[in-house]
Amino acid sequence: MVISTQITHRSPVGKRPGGRSARVRQAVFNATLELLADSAYSSLSIDTVAARAGVNKTTIYRNWPTKVDLILAAAKERSDALIVTKSTGNPERDLVAFLRSVAENITSPPGRALVVATLNAADDPDVQRARDEFWRERFQAAGELILAAMRNSNSLIDSDVQLFTERLIAPLYLRVFITGAPLDETFIRATVRAALG
Repeated sequence: MVISTQITHRSPVGKRPGGRSARVRQAVFNATLELLADSAYSSLSIDTVAARAGVNKTTIYRNWPTKVDLILAAAKERSDALIVTKSTGNPERDLVAFLRSVAENITSPPGRALVVATLNAADDPDVQRARDEFWRERFQAAGELILAAMRNSNSLIDSDVQLFTERLIAPLYLRVFITGAPLDETFIRATVRAALG
């Protein structure tokens, strides 16, 4: 599964959709993800992002003082745009849609690069902080969807939301980054059914 590096921007409150600031933000995030996918985390710099995005580096520094801040912001924006967390009342279907979107993200070049960058710089305190913040927000974003699924499965009433979420997504990361086994629709559906018990 491969998806584009382009991400759909959700304008902050008070910003005019499609305005210059939105276009600059989009260009900077796209450049960040493209460069991260093309080269190692250690090679990424504000200067190279500015050159790729066609913006002044002071514009980037003003909004994202470090490359960790920049990568974190791009990762959040990407996840907000791509990961499906809407509940429709059908737990199995909703969780399949959720896992499918996670799979598409982490098998795409920018999604894979974000995970690899985190692993390669795992000892960096700034990266650790960013990683913790990212995953805390990801668990919160999926929280309502997971809770809805748990309420509809009697065997999960006493389960922990984060543990259940980890049970869902861990097999995907194992296949993509460890074993290299296929990550297809059959596997996604079997993972959801196993998690639901």
